[in-house]
Amino acid sequence: MSNTSKEIVTISVPNGQLDNDYTFFEDGKIRHNYDQSIYKSNLEAWLNAGNISDAEKAKILKECPSEFKAKITALLKK
Repeated sequence: MSNTSKEIVTISVPNGQLDNDYTFFEDGKIRHNYDQSIYKSNLEAWLNAGNISDAEKAKILKECPSEFKAKITALLKK
């Protein structure tokens, strides 16, 4: 999927040894790059805020750099 929207920030929320990264874009889209297991890695999914659990949103905001926190909080509430 091509995305011409400007990237805001990528936030890493590791799941043990597995990658779990969320990249936020100005248009509200979220790219999720993650490993399902050590054998199934480097997966990608395009999400919107409604696809992310409240628990995962809390983890994202905990890891979010302070200069992006207000913007990411607003995007996650959409």
